[in-house]
Amino acid sequence: MYKIAIALVIAIIFSLPFVDFNSYYDEKEIRLGMSGPFSGSLHTLGSELMLGVDAYFKHINETGGVHGRVFRVITKDDRYEPKITKDNAEELIKKDRVFAFLGFIGTPTSHIALPIAQENNIPFIGAFSGADFLRTSPRNPLVLNGRTSYTKEIEKLIQYFVDEEKYKKIAVFYQNDSYGRSGLKAVKTSLKKRNMKIVVEGSYKRNTLSVGHALYEIAQYKPQVVIMIGATKPAAEFIRRARNDNRLKHMKYGTISFVGSSMLLKELNSEVQNIIFSQVVPSPWGTLSSEVGLYRHLMSKYNPGIEYSYISLEGYFIAKLTAELFKRVGKDFTKEDFIDQMKYLYEEIEKNPDEKESQRVCKCLNNVYLTKYSDGIFWDIYEED
Repeated sequence: MYKIAIALVIAIIFSLPFVDFNSYYDEKEIRLGMSGPFSGSLHTLGSELMLGVDAYFKHINETGGVHGRVFRVITKDDRYEPKITKDNAEELIKKDRVFAFLGFIGTPTSHIALPIAQENNIPFIGAFSGADFLRTSPRNPLVLNGRTSYTKEIEKLIQYFVDEEKYKKIAVFYQNDSYGRSGLKAVKTSLKKRNMKIVVEGSYKRNTLSVGHALYEIAQYKPQVVIMIGATKPAAEFIRRARNDNRLKHMKYGTISFVGSSMLLKELNSEVQNIIFSQVVPSPWGTLSSEVGLYRHLMSKYNPGIEYSYISLEGYFIAKLTAELFKRVGKDFTKEDFIDQMKYLYEEIEKNPDEKESQRVCKCLNNVYLTKYSDGIFWDIYEED
């Protein structure tokens, strides 16, 4: 009986960090967990996003933190593989005892991490994904997005190519997983509204460059435009091969934000003619707002010599959004207080995107920018707020 009692006490002690007593947050730092591809073919995406996150939090920490607490982001590499993401998410909760997940990168990886977050009452903030399951109705109280949806990005690409440029033959090149299939569905939906159908589709397996079959299928139909819902390197491989095919030499390309415009630019040695890039944040080189100016200042201060990019700017906005939440809940707050504040901030930004206050917090949540690259810079060709 004595041994049973001792075992019970030990079990209770070890379970204390994971039991929600609705108690006030009493940690001296704010620990946030991020899982992403910090190695492998998408390592640049993970590194660039973290550059922006790190720059903003360093700025906040050096000025005293938020209500006396500093931010610490604990990163774990998942190489864009959901099985690894699962282990990372569990370790971030059980070992690192993070308060929230921040900027998880990718749709298939976020898809496996979100249920873990829900099971443990962990806020899921600023995922680098535009997937619909992160934008359910009614809204998931643990989710706060820092970007618009892939559905909206694709709608704007179709609007540009079909409504404005009058192209009729639209193809889709996509990653054969939850990310790619959700994008494929969005293209079909967007075209259906215009009484059109995809002329051909081709897919490849995640984390491979096996694009040959997709290229063969698409080339048979000689489309005018291909919408690309994939990762950087496979997209670049497809474009390189397509340019050597006489049937596809004049084909136009529309890429959504996950492809990574700056990374694709490097992969193709700046030969990105006929490519329209969808972005979910304003130009890092523009003068649209004082916030972009602060981003550039902080990047130059903490990451001298590193080029600006849409991805690091998104990381900056994610960090800013998160810091704003902690400012609003005050010094003494519970997990429930924080989750309630996520709801209020969501309503402020999502439902009133043109209000001055919501724009001050984050200019990225509802916006799509279509861009093209020329003369050494990305230029906005279409903007929707």
